[in-house]
Amino acid sequence: MLKDNVLNKTWNCAVYCRLSKEDLNKGYSESIQTQEKELTRFVYENNWHLVDVYIDDGVSGTTFERDDFKRMIDDVKNGLINCIITKDLSRLGRDYIEMGRYLEKVFPEYGIRYIALNDGVDTLKGDDDSIPFRNVVNDMYAKDISKKIRFNLISKMKEGLYVGALAPYGYKKDPNNKNKLIPANDITTQAVKRIFLLYMEGFGKQKIAKILTDEGYPTPAGSKENFNNPNQKIKMWNSNAVHRILTNEVYIGTVVQHKRKKVSYKVKKVREVPEEEWIKKTHMHEPIIDEDIFWQVQDIIQRRSELKFRPGHITHLFSGKARCGDCGSYMGYFYDKDRKEPCWKLICGAFRKYGSKACTMHSIPEDKLKQIILDDLRTIAKEIVDYRELARIAEDSIEEKYMEQKNMYEGYKKKFSELQNTFKQMYYDKIKGLINDEQFKILSDEIQNEMNTYQNKLNEIEKQINSKDIKMILIQQAYEKIKAIIDMQDLNRQMVENLIDFIEIFNNNKVKIHYKFSNPQNYIS
Repeated sequence: MLKDNVLNKTWNCAVYCRLSKEDLNKGYSESIQTQEKELTRFVYENNWHLVDVYIDDGVSGTTFERDDFKRMIDDVKNGLINCIITKDLSRLGRDYIEMGRYLEKVFPEYGIRYIALNDGVDTLKGDDDSIPFRNVVNDMYAKDISKKIRFNLISKMKEGLYVGALAPYGYKKDPNNKNKLIPANDITTQAVKRIFLLYMEGFGKQKIAKILTDEGYPTPAGSKENFNNPNQKIKMWNSNAVHRILTNEVYIGTVVQHKRKKVSYKVKKVREVPEEEWIKKTHMHEPIIDEDIFWQVQDIIQRRSELKFRPGHITHLFSGKARCGDCGSYMGYFYDKDRKEPCWKLICGAFRKYGSKACTMHSIPEDKLKQIILDDLRTIAKEIVDYRELARIAEDSIEEKYMEQKNMYEGYKKKFSELQNTFKQMYYDKIKGLINDEQFKILSDEIQNEMNTYQNKLNEIEKQINSKDIKMILIQQAYEKIKAIIDMQDLNRQMVENLIDFIEIFNNNKVKIHYKFSNPQNYIS
């Protein structure tokens, strides 16, 4: 029997509530409110003093790095609290090692009475030998839940569903489907397009970073909401941020996930996953960048890394593309200011560095080389374009895409049907008492979310399959691209990257152009 002085002691109580949830809703969840209401009523019914209510909503019990839990422990150390009350042991935590430390060392050291209401635990009544066992069970439950969540996430990744907490720069999550990305169509999307355009035009990553900073584009780590705030200090872009965007396949509709994973369910530390274990699914959302442009950029990045471009290096129209036909060295740029009309020229790099011992002195004005290539491209375009053949190729491609979408549709339809059957079986298991109501709710919500995802995919594919104008749209796009080549009036860096592998310039004024689409052509300049 408890002594009178203990019974009559003033209990300054902390009510602690916690709930783990995959997604945080606005405000407190219903379960948190239920915990708070039940525990505060218990305090008042016993005529105890309520110091404060401490709430960690959406935080796992496997970690004790929780904001309000740490605030409560600070109040314990400051002598404000001598009693802590939770709904059950698992609300305090699910790591049995840490739970043992708090219940057997920390709480007794500070004279804390601990009550787990639904578990019938009250440390004032003496040791409860079942507590360690319950803590182990709670820990095992957390481990089991962690495995199920990880399995569910991996399954979603394999389906190409985006499971990241935040959308990549330039994208946002679809309001109707949190596992799908859609272009944000804001300043960040414009920034992504500008980065690829500038790189294709020959600008280096550091130069692009400076341009983006000068033009006020928000960085990936910056606040999009504050972009239009004149008092917001714009953060600085750097070459690493530009590189990450240039090499991220998400911008061509590909979802690449499982690059990192947690060491364990108790440890937040993550480790890198080997590239062969990454989960990659293509054509999962609307691209921001054309796929051809993206892979051209990857080729340029590779070539520039081999050339070891210097930071701040200015990329001219033919930088890294022109070679000396006699010695094989790259043709470098120099500004010939002694001419009547000063201009940029390309000169043999070996001659410029070592003189006539290495090669002969020969050069060509950039404008002259540009005109040679423009004339040649127009001629080639007029000779090779066959509009009837182009239409046939486009139609064949569209038919192939149609069959691919139809097969995908049947696959999704089969998966949807399997989920329906799983739901029915789970309902029968609930009726038979094989699973309880809480388990049924958790599993049914999960299955319903997956069914909604597949239904959305089916609806999207139906729209594409039923579109009567899709063939004409794709054919028209193909015609427009060819027409742009035939009617070209100027040559820019992007066109050079798209069409030309390299150019050889010889001492006898001969120019040999190695195209990416045909055999080299020879011209006398």
